Amino acid sequence: MLSKSKLHFVYSYVCIFSTLFLIEACSATKSIPPSRHLMVKNNIKISGDKMKTTEVDEIIKQQPNSRFLGLRVRLGLYNAIDSARLVKHKMKKIDRFHRKNSKRIQKEIRINTKRRNKAIKRGDSDYIYKKIKLKDTLNDIQTWREKVKFKLGEAPVVADSTLLSKSRAQIKTFMHSKGYFYATVVADFDTLHKKLNKSKQKRKVTSNFHIQTGARYYIGKVNMICTNPGIKNDFLRFLRKEDDKNGYNKEFQNSIVDSKEVKIPFDAEKLDDYRAELATYLRNQSYYGFVTENISFKADTSARNMLMNLTFVFKDRAIQDKNHQDSVYFVPHQSTKIQNVHFHIADTSRYKGNFKEDMKALGLDFKENNFLVTRDSMVYKKLLKKVEDYVASAKVGHKVILKSVVNKTLLGKMKDSIDFDPFRIATFYYNQQLFVSPKLIEAQNYLENQNYYKEYYLERTFSRLVQLNLFSVIKPEIREPNPGSGLVEVHYYLVPALKQSFSFEPRAKNSNGFLGVSASLNYNNKNIFRSGTNFTFSISGGFESNPGVFNTDDKGKKIKTQGRSFNTIEVGPSMKLDIPGLFPFGVTILGKRQRPRTELSTAYNYQNRPEFERGSFQFNYLYKFMVGDGKTQTFSFGLPGMSVIKYVFISPKGDFEEKINLLNDLFLKNAYRNQFVWEDFKLNFDFDNLEKKKKISNKLRILYGFSFSIAGNLVNAITSANPKYDDLGHKTMFGVPFSQFTLFDNKLIAYYEPKKNHIIAFRTMAGVGFPMKNSPLTLPYDYSFFAGGANDNRGWAARSLGPGSYEGLLDPNKVATQIGDVRFNASLEYRIKTGGFFGHALFIDAGNIWTMKNDPNRVGGQISARFLRELGVAFGYGLRFDFTYFIFRLDLGFPIYNPTFPEKERWIFSKKTEFYQKAEAVYGSDYKSYIPNLFIPRLNFGIGFPF
Repeated sequence: MLSKSKLHFVYSYVCIFSTLFLIEACSATKSIPPSRHLMVKNNIKISGDKMKTTEVDEIIKQQPNSRFLGLRVRLGLYNAIDSARLVKHKMKKIDRFHRKNSKRIQKEIRINTKRRNKAIKRGDSDYIYKKIKLKDTLNDIQTWREKVKFKLGEAPVVADSTLLSKSRAQIKTFMHSKGYFYATVVADFDTLHKKLNKSKQKRKVTSNFHIQTGARYYIGKVNMICTNPGIKNDFLRFLRKEDDKNGYNKEFQNSIVDSKEVKIPFDAEKLDDYRAELATYLRNQSYYGFVTENISFKADTSARNMLMNLTFVFKDRAIQDKNHQDSVYFVPHQSTKIQNVHFHIADTSRYKGNFKEDMKALGLDFKENNFLVTRDSMVYKKLLKKVEDYVASAKVGHKVILKSVVNKTLLGKMKDSIDFDPFRIATFYYNQQLFVSPKLIEAQNYLENQNYYKEYYLERTFSRLVQLNLFSVIKPEIREPNPGSGLVEVHYYLVPALKQSFSFEPRAKNSNGFLGVSASLNYNNKNIFRSGTNFTFSISGGFESNPGVFNTDDKGKKIKTQGRSFNTIEVGPSMKLDIPGLFPFGVTILGKRQRPRTELSTAYNYQNRPEFERGSFQFNYLYKFMVGDGKTQTFSFGLPGMSVIKYVFISPKGDFEEKINLLNDLFLKNAYRNQFVWEDFKLNFDFDNLEKKKKISNKLRILYGFSFSIAGNLVNAITSANPKYDDLGHKTMFGVPFSQFTLFDNKLIAYYEPKKNHIIAFRTMAGVGFPMKNSPLTLPYDYSFFAGGANDNRGWAARSLGPGSYEGLLDPNKVATQIGDVRFNASLEYRIKTGGFFGHALFIDAGNIWTMKNDPNRVGGQISARFLRELGVAFGYGLRFDFTYFIFRLDLGFPIYNPTFPEKERWIFSKKTEFYQKAEAVYGSDYKSYIPNLFIPRLNFGIGFPF
């Protein structure tokens, strides 16, 4: 017999699926016109060589209505709303709008009549006319029925013979592109259930495509026709690359260089991609103006053994004749150098006077090239020896003025022997005064003076200028004064963004299932001290739902509403300085590729909860920069000795402290006490192959994050001379016990896209903290690990899983929020986008937390060699609503393996004999009233994907 709760659960799901079946049963062919058919499936049969039917399916013009769990739910929603009634309701709404407009017009006449009469009495000839906004009766009138029918619903796909014929032609073209020049394609419609007499069933058809591949052409020999020795050498160098996205290089090299015969399947699409990849490579080898059309293929298919000879043909560069717009001439491609770099700062924010009127008085145009004209200039130069930075600045037509960070006397002695870096020279154009240091702007440029032109340098410079967050418009231009000369000029047109701004941000929060509302008032200055430093000040406050510390009140009764009411008030200011370069060492201490930045931040946070008041102060000093290729790896570390400083004070309320003392739980005492954390060193590393994934058309994206922190050792050394201790025997600094620990954490995420709108997502997280001498029991609360919740293991409430095999259900004094020093979890999701803004996911989560040391109040919570047997496992389904700007999701998690039960009773289908015996021994004969429903599914909701 099923328990009452289980029967209720089963009944709920039966109702849900019954509703879906009823929606589907709203005659799928209801909206199909007479003598037309609903196209329900594309059958693809391929004879001959093996091919993926998914490739062919993507070409077919008509796709059947989307399905969910085998049902056409969106089509059912479309059919459920009658079109005639929809029109009727819409007409009623329009009539209602007309009536409202009529009343508003009358109201407008009355108001303006009164205003006119008052003006006449005053002797005024005019008055302010009141205009009342009218309801729009022509545009954007949508009833809720229309939104359901056309937004949530999906119109039936009516079988169309014309589209069937076009699909057949497209498939044949596709087969030819794959080298199957003798392929045949047969397409027809097949009516379903021909033997049945029900006319509605006969109105459903499938489209059938039978493909006979025939023999396929292969590439036998590869040749090259190229009269340009530079292009030829770089092409041969490209062939030695092993990371070409189509994998042709090795085979092509064997044929072109070693004259070997190869056997590569002919694929026109891949060859075209290869041609584009090669053209990009050559542009990045300084061949300015090299385009894909400069490469063509000649294919000789005269051989009878289905092998073709493929020849690469490299053409010269076509240049338009300036004197004759309709004619072009051809010049050989050559390596291109940059002869000048110019930055045009279209800005008048530091101009004294009326710029527009001044330009008009001089008879000059206000704008040039759609940007404000610039009247002053400055040449920036960087020294190679003895002096770090040098600026030679001059107003147009004036004497050069020398400026430097070194002593003026020393500079005067060195004038005649200064060595400049020839690559680090740029000209700046501005009006009266630059709004930001030229050193900072030039440090973002990779198309350097006298260096070779490379296309990806232009892309990199643009992204670096964007990341400065100083400009609203960034327009790079490459100019070739003499086409074909091998020299180009680089011009950047920059429009400064608004320097200062205020913003008010209301937010709805969801932290692992616990709701909150908050708002913040922010002040932002993007260019403080004219150094590109971004200064942000915020003050925020709000209300949150947080789980209570204990599951029961002081009388032993279970708290039913804990974590679901707004029981926490939170408020606090914060400040942050985001400084270019490694402060105080400057912007140029590292190379341009590293993009160094320094983050100085401080924040205070105050929380008022039912159990206690909590305040925290934190200071961070972090360096950030890119490593490796500058696109995939980010590295940051804290200033050694004072990476992070954090002080937390807790003021207990009522009997909270008394209850902790009564339990004599040292772990709880350690977690809910005043804390002082001084991190000696902090290290973070992040890897994301997104840019490389785009480059090589890889379907696998990988993200990896690693963090390491060590805290308390410096403070421990400082306090060793005259140590002072608290009542628990912990050393203190400024009267507060300080934490001492080492912490490692890792996170790996992978996304694989097997086909369009289908993603397999995987995440695993593993972390361990080692409480050290002055933190003998556990990590500080803010550095501990949690398990369960909407972004973790979705079969458990947030922070309720673990630690280990601790039998929390049999502990009357169990704490609602469980923390640990070790964590391990893994999640696997299969995500499907079905059309519109609907998405679905099937997932399985496994994970838990553990303590490093034995906790007598949580037996079984310590990490051991049996940790894999103590992973909580949940399986579930997720429904996602993609509203473009954000994703709202509902995840239903079913706990199927619960480590809190005895080892032989942890699976959902296992009998719980031993567990119930223990429960009766703890709670008595009425034990069922103390134990929640076992393995009950949990509904989680969140904003964005869980990972």
